[in-house]
Amino acid sequence: MSSEKKNDSDISKAFIIPSTHWDREWYRTFQDFRFELVKMIDKLIDIFLNENYFFMLDGQTIILEDYFEIRPERKDFLLNFIRNGRLEVGPWYLLPDEWLIGQESIIRNLEVSYDLAKELDIPQMQIAYLPDQFGHSRAIPQILRDLTSIDTAVIWRGVGPEIATVPFSWKSDIKSTKSVLGIYMPYGYGNAAMLPTDLENLTEVIKENINDLLQYSPVPVFQLMHGTDHQLPDPEIIPKIEKLNIDKTKIQIGLLSHFVDNLQLSLNQINYVPPEYSGEFRSSARAPLLQDTYSARMWIKQWNQRIENLLVHYAEPLSSFVWLYLEKDYPTSYLNLSWKWLLKNHPHDSICGCSIDQTHEEMKSRFYWSESIAEAVIKEATSTIKEESSSHTDFNSVLVFNPTNNSKIPQYFEFEIPAKVSLHGIMNENGEQYEVQPISSSEDIIFEDTLSPFMIKTGLKMLPGRKLMNDYINEVSIVESKDSDICEIRIICDKVPIGDFDVKSLKEEANALIESQKYKRFHVKATRSSIQKYASVSKLNPWSFSVFNFTDKAFTWSEEITFSSSKNHVENKFYELRFNRDGSFNMIDKTNGKIYSEQHKFEDWGDRGDEYTFGRIGPEYAKVTNVKRKLTSKGSLFCEIQQDIKLKLFTELHSSREKRAGKTTIPIRSTFRFYRDLPRIDIKTELINHSKDHRLRICFDLPFESVETFTSTHFGTIKRRSEPYGDENYIEAPSGIQAQKRYIRIDDKLSDTSVTLINKGLPEVELVSNSRLALTLLRCIGFLSRSDFPERPLHAGPFLETPGAQEMGEKYVFEYSFMIHSNSENLYFSDDHSESFSLTPLSITQSKPLPKLDSIQPIITLNNPWIRISSIRMKNQKPRITLFNLSDEVQYCEVELHNKYSKIVDIQIDEKTKGKIDSTEEKITLKFDPFEIRMCI
Repeated sequence: MSSEKKNDSDISKAFIIPSTHWDREWYRTFQDFRFELVKMIDKLIDIFLNENYFFMLDGQTIILEDYFEIRPERKDFLLNFIRNGRLEVGPWYLLPDEWLIGQESIIRNLEVSYDLAKELDIPQMQIAYLPDQFGHSRAIPQILRDLTSIDTAVIWRGVGPEIATVPFSWKSDIKSTKSVLGIYMPYGYGNAAMLPTDLENLTEVIKENINDLLQYSPVPVFQLMHGTDHQLPDPEIIPKIEKLNIDKTKIQIGLLSHFVDNLQLSLNQINYVPPEYSGEFRSSARAPLLQDTYSARMWIKQWNQRIENLLVHYAEPLSSFVWLYLEKDYPTSYLNLSWKWLLKNHPHDSICGCSIDQTHEEMKSRFYWSESIAEAVIKEATSTIKEESSSHTDFNSVLVFNPTNNSKIPQYFEFEIPAKVSLHGIMNENGEQYEVQPISSSEDIIFEDTLSPFMIKTGLKMLPGRKLMNDYINEVSIVESKDSDICEIRIICDKVPIGDFDVKSLKEEANALIESQKYKRFHVKATRSSIQKYASVSKLNPWSFSVFNFTDKAFTWSEEITFSSSKNHVENKFYELRFNRDGSFNMIDKTNGKIYSEQHKFEDWGDRGDEYTFGRIGPEYAKVTNVKRKLTSKGSLFCEIQQDIKLKLFTELHSSREKRAGKTTIPIRSTFRFYRDLPRIDIKTELINHSKDHRLRICFDLPFESVETFTSTHFGTIKRRSEPYGDENYIEAPSGIQAQKRYIRIDDKLSDTSVTLINKGLPEVELVSNSRLALTLLRCIGFLSRSDFPERPLHAGPFLETPGAQEMGEKYVFEYSFMIHSNSENLYFSDDHSESFSLTPLSITQSKPLPKLDSIQPIITLNNPWIRISSIRMKNQKPRITLFNLSDEVQYCEVELHNKYSKIVDIQIDEKTKGKIDSTEEKITLKFDPFEIRMCI
């Protein structure tokens, strides 16, 4: 018996896994590819009916939706094959790029897939199949283990020489307490895609494939992926496999889960402990990483980030408050639909900008639809709150929603009130007073025209009461003048009636004036109340509302406050800054005397690469001319300086593609906002591109060097090397380019100095030569793929022209912020500032609130700044809050819930309960492991 077991263990097992890698859109449009998808699944069903066949649909469930839209009559037919274990789908809704989408988008991708599978009553593959993503985020293991039952991830690109085995243990961080079984595919997701038709060659090819995998395999279980991009099922393989006779090797057709189950069983039998790896995968050693897609078609990245912000930080939490406090319906269907339109733009060939022009044009519709729904939900929520909180229009307070985790650092926000309201400051619930700064005035004109006496008289007859169209007349002033030709009539209206208004007296007075024949014409202007816009910089309650009452009491200035500005010079307590003639600026850190010279300089290199990879070609050239600067706003809280320049660039690549040619000029306007009480410099740069084949970056040279960066990523910040690692033997040239979310931070270990560079939807950044921060604004290229440049001398896709990727004539607005500060400030300091810059508080001006809105209690309150809220929303009529630990250390956090709730239940995306904490106390203490994510209801 023992001899038989030994013989069994000596037998190799090779699983041929029929599959397809289905890029939903790429070098052909979605509908074009879907036409082929329908034919492929039709063929697959026919094969299932006649053969004992298995197939994997690329780890996606959206394929089912795409197919059923065309073949609804075959829905149950196909679903039965999934239920019977012949066809595998999921766990992803679709295969997303991991770097360019937000952390909540990864969660919602899995959640939408789970909900769809539940609706269709089908099982999902319990393997996180990530076959072609351009590298892998370190958040993947944490998301899988904390929020799902999935304990295995299959990956390819980005894995470097440090991984020497197919199976390995993958943790998010070296201090993480949980891991997944990582399965590396050394030869990609199609290592056995093209199998020969004759038995002899087939035998040799399979032997070669197994031999290739031997060096990575501690146990004789091998994964042979029989499929590649848009490959059709191959039923001819079935009789061939049955005839194969390879010594001590069992060959079988199966699913990916069959391979994984057998691999884990074999590992357990020999008590094999896979080597451990922690962190992300961003190496181009073994496969092209293609990370310059971070900057291809930058409008896609900006638009995606904007919609993610709208959904996660405004639409969902605001709707949750309306549900909780005002007992209004939560717009579940609208929000789900908005998310699905957004998710459909997340496959790597879509959001990475590496497809044909028409594919990306079609993405715009999905963005518009997702954004429109999100904006409508936000408008409905704010309108509901305003209606409930205002019984009249004697405005005396403002309700401010803070969509961030920041509570310690004052935040900039704006609000509007009628110009007739006297306002010198605002006061919060604790009696703390804050200054306000007037910004602008506006007038909402309903009607304006110059009319004859006859028309005025006719209009008065037609006026039945104080209702004028959709507004109420609240005030009328008739201004007589020495000019006998024209009389001014001003009508002040509003959506609600204010006080009493005597329409009869108005008609009598106006008719008497007309009868006097004193005026030949009447200039009538009907407006809603003139609006004055104010700004304040105040502390706000995180992920909740703060109420500020208006005060007309003058604010007392402190004589110690330093804040002065002119068009060329700004000084506050943090720094002194002076603009240079070339448009850059120099600044002195007043805390330590460090000088930052020639900040905010443009850099422009030629690009002979393609949508995937930057192919640098010189010379670098970006010459600033015609610098004009003016102080556009000056007040006690902030000032703004507007700078217009003309930037001279090369026009394009020479036809030889070996040098740059021509000269062109790009007009650029940058608006710099400087605060009295904040160390940030917020910058908005607007331009219209007139140059081809180039990469434009904005640069900040640092007065110190660092070999590492702290870069924001999903659910935290990751420490990276600043210099590229690798050599000329890498398949794609190593690069210092990094993917970031909201910021990158550089600490000077030799002094008390740090800088943080923050962005809105600009995901590509680099610390060049350890001392120059370079933020990519544009990368303009004309081809989907090329193979004639040294950085990646092989194709990554079809050789097709993409003139739309040159962004010619396109207007761009870039927003980013530069901040110097002490490196003793914790990482959450940079995180707080990045959220405050990226997520503007939302203000609702109101009259005295009704009792139920008088003191809005947060849904959840945390006392530890390392513990962050990722989202607040409703699902299945219950609040669903996702929290995470920003730190690599264990953290304890006191959690105070809204008084409607007395317990916290930890759940997974599939709604399985992980644990429950009941409390009779007002606060509950939660323990968070390093980088742990918790989803609570």
